[in-house]
Amino acid sequence: MSVLLQKFSWCAVLLLCGIQVISAQVLPEKGVPLIRNFTPAQYHHKGKIWDIDAAPNGIVYMASDKGLVEFDGTTWNSFKGSKGVTRSLLVAGDSLLYTGSDLDFGVWKKNGLQHFEYTSLYPFQDVVQEVSEEFWEIHRIKDDIVFVSSQNIYVYKSRQIIKTPAPHRFSGSFSVRGALYLADEKLGLYTFDGFALRKVSDYPDKVARRIAGIYQDSGGLVVVTRDSGLYRYASGQWSRLNNDLSEALRMAKVFRFEPFGDDYLAFGTVMKGLYIADKRGKIIHHINKYKGLPSNTVLSMHYGPAGKLWLGMDYGVSALSLESRFTTFYDYRGDFGAGHAALLKDGTFYLGTNQGLYRSPWQALDNNREFFDFQLVPGAEGQVWTLENIAGNLFMGHDRGLFKVQAGNVEKVGSPEGVWTILPFKNHLLAGNYNGISIFEKSGSSWVFLKKMDLIAGSCNQLILEGDNILWINIPNFGVIRAELDAQLFPRDRLIFPQDTFQGNDPFLLKDEAGVHVVTDRYTYTFRVADRNFIKKETSLKMPTEIEGLLSGTFKPRPLHDDYDFCPSNSGFLLRHRMPADTPGKANFWVVFRQIEAFNTDQSVTVHPGMEVPSGLNNLKIDFIVPNRDDVLYQFRLDDSDSWSAWTADNSAKFIDLAGGDYTIQVRAKIGDTVTDAQAISIQVAAPWHRSWPALCAYLLMAVMLVFAAQFWKKHSLEKQKRHLVLQEKNALQQQAEAHRQEILLLEQERLQTQYDSLKKNLRSKTIELAKQARENEEKNRLLLSLKEKCATAQENPSLFKIKWKEMERLLESYIKADDQIFEMQLDELHQEFFKKLKTRFPGLSEHDLRLCAYLKIGVDSKEIAEILHIQPSSFYISRSRLRKKLELKADETLYDFLNNI
Repeated sequence: MSVLLQKFSWCAVLLLCGIQVISAQVLPEKGVPLIRNFTPAQYHHKGKIWDIDAAPNGIVYMASDKGLVEFDGTTWNSFKGSKGVTRSLLVAGDSLLYTGSDLDFGVWKKNGLQHFEYTSLYPFQDVVQEVSEEFWEIHRIKDDIVFVSSQNIYVYKSRQIIKTPAPHRFSGSFSVRGALYLADEKLGLYTFDGFALRKVSDYPDKVARRIAGIYQDSGGLVVVTRDSGLYRYASGQWSRLNNDLSEALRMAKVFRFEPFGDDYLAFGTVMKGLYIADKRGKIIHHINKYKGLPSNTVLSMHYGPAGKLWLGMDYGVSALSLESRFTTFYDYRGDFGAGHAALLKDGTFYLGTNQGLYRSPWQALDNNREFFDFQLVPGAEGQVWTLENIAGNLFMGHDRGLFKVQAGNVEKVGSPEGVWTILPFKNHLLAGNYNGISIFEKSGSSWVFLKKMDLIAGSCNQLILEGDNILWINIPNFGVIRAELDAQLFPRDRLIFPQDTFQGNDPFLLKDEAGVHVVTDRYTYTFRVADRNFIKKETSLKMPTEIEGLLSGTFKPRPLHDDYDFCPSNSGFLLRHRMPADTPGKANFWVVFRQIEAFNTDQSVTVHPGMEVPSGLNNLKIDFIVPNRDDVLYQFRLDDSDSWSAWTADNSAKFIDLAGGDYTIQVRAKIGDTVTDAQAISIQVAAPWHRSWPALCAYLLMAVMLVFAAQFWKKHSLEKQKRHLVLQEKNALQQQAEAHRQEILLLEQERLQTQYDSLKKNLRSKTIELAKQARENEEKNRLLLSLKEKCATAQENPSLFKIKWKEMERLLESYIKADDQIFEMQLDELHQEFFKKLKTRFPGLSEHDLRLCAYLKIGVDSKEIAEILHIQPSSFYISRSRLRKKLELKADETLYDFLNNI
């Protein structure tokens, strides 16, 4: 049956897969390799891990009960493929995997978003079978992929599936130096070349053996059985290997086998954890639950390109750093406590802990035993701070004072104060204790307390000698003292450096070829004798980040042996193997880009290379990593900038507010002194809408329209301006004409006013004159007529002369009064409207007041008014004053102006 799949070039994979081995490296034999354990909760509760493999880039993949699991050293991811339990795994490249499961096998490829997608290759999923196939192994033969179940072999070749049935029932399959071996439960051992099975041999003694693995050494094939130890097959003959390794494996029940390097073998067992041995049969490591594994049952194993041995345990996953120089002696059993000091003397290893002083034969620290056995030295119970070998004698600084250790016993020396540190000085011992420095001198074969050093107080936990007589003292929470000791051990010329002189935590005194230093977790301070002061630089004395639980102030391992250094720990202690330093060369690791996230304040999306990032999400966060490596530092830069970022352990970079365009982000990594080549990734950020091509075309069209609009507006504006100027000129002429007209009207008005004033004046004069003339004429005429009549009567009747004469006198008087009333009536008729307004505004005015107002209005002067009214001028003034009050005039107002304005 043909199953289509994109063809994969194995040649390219082989070129890329520079799988790292440790052929030239010798595994430290003492102590347990660093172990990092992961619980099922960390890898999303995907159940048990049945197979493990790693990609060339270092990312580890695992076949689990619930699918495919991925781990890059920081982040766990999981993917679901087939329905059954995933049993086996083969990593063909960074983006191509094959898995086998219950009644299925298939391929995983990364899609455009760099996420794995599964495609089944099993041709019989829809066929009902008597026995469900479980695919426990996947192998590669040249360009072909071989899936093995207990019933059949399926070869995926040229996008086709070729099926080969088992002779009886396969119990296992094993790749050895390019050859594929298959174990049949009853019929023996076979090989498969991709086309056909060929029998190699029956089982020894015709007894079926369950095989866990096969490897080849100089003597031929070695078969690892699950229950019977090791067998050699050479020249057609089987023979059992009778050595300690074979016997240990027989008892432990091997479940998984993994060769690595040129000379090392790993055996995962059901009963006793992990064994690591060389091909000569020497057990180098036996690691079990007593030594840090979460259980003693190993279900899967794989040695990855980062030098780590990955174990799928019955519970959880463990990773052993086999390339690390550090090995551990952690007290999982509660046997000895937290190590503080160690010393090797006469083949015996002495360990000072928080529980007391322990000892063990140096050879017993080899990791080929089930657990480490330390014996407590009698009388040494309690906190041990330091151990020193002085002139062949072992001294112990203890919470209860200074002790000498000899023949498995301890002997108290001097005062009972707790001793932090011990320093030999000429013929004396200087003991830094809980309060100052105690001085001991030798008396015969013993040491006795001499005195306390003057001027030194506080808890002195470090003493260092510079030259012949310069003493350095470290006092926590106080500072550092440098003093010159004279012959009487008196500290002269003291230099005191307070604790705040040194930035960082846990200041620690250190002496080397360059002089005396004070080291903190941030800086190294080096003392310059000429300046009598310290110079500061960033510290380079840092322990690996993979080591946890070191005692505070541990910045550098302490010498112990020609091949090992000692590191104190809260969980026990560590040894560092003094391997030859690696020569920096071309890195066999590289940076892998893991995720690109585009975001703004409201949302974020995952993007992949080649995808255009929306302009509204122009902030980028890029995650990258050197997979499954420790103590990695990273640098990055944008485009071809000359400056890289500072080295940092942070494996992500953010780029904020990127403008539209194409960007190249380069990242490189460093482990120790080895720097990788820069890895680059290209990102395209979409231009905002206002900078897109449609927008630019719209801008061009708008610009053209604006030009035309500007021309039209300019023409229209000129015409409008012309009309405006014409109108403005016309308005100016009209205004000028109006001004002339107004000027003429004003002149005419002034002329008319002058004429009016003149006529008014003449009218007044004429009115007065006519009034006088009329009165005189009337008076004259009436008088004459009356007198004529009276005279006629008197002539007719002389007896009536006197009477008539009296009548003529009365007549003259009445005529005079009548003439006055006529004048007043004429005056009233002339000013009727004027009187009406006065009466309306001032109802309290009398007739006399009204006539007085009329005289004043026409401009009759005071004397003339007095004559007309037949009153004295003084009386007129009084009448005028009363009139002003009735009219409510102010002091600055005149009667004439007021009356003429009514």
